[in-house]
Amino acid sequence: VARALRNYTTFLQVVIREFLPGSLICHGDLVFNHPAPTSLEVLEALVLSVGPTQALAGSDIQVDPYSFAVGDDTLDPPVPQPGFPAHGVAFMVVGGLCIITAPVLLVFLGTRRLGWQDETALWDRGDPEVGIQTLEMNNLGFW
Repeated sequence: VARALRNYTTFLQVVIREFLPGSLICHGDLVFNHPAPTSLEVLEALVLSVGPTQALAGSDIQVDPYSFAVGDDTLDPPVPQPGFPAHGVAFMVVGGLCIITAPVLLVFLGTRRLGWQDETALWDRGDPEVGIQTLEMNNLGFW
């Protein structure tokens, strides 16, 4: 704690009054010369001294930054924002692609089935005037 508050020139000492049952819970007093920082400033300094590995002021002591209380000031943990889960978004995207792709595939496959490939020749006959083969289809308009 003293290492976390070393930037305050008016800081004198930490006095631990009692240890409570648990991992390491203690109550104590911070002694400052006049003018002393506010309890909110001290709380901010303590919280900012907790590193990314949850170690207090570069020590080996792991702390929860939301467990600090200086006077009546405490830090509230962030409230998780309600939102849509990421896997839900993925399901919606895949479902949307299926809804868009399915009709396109059905139309494409339907036109290929009903197109020229399924039309059958009634009979082949040679056209003596042109000399090439012609194909008559099952459409009565060609008769």
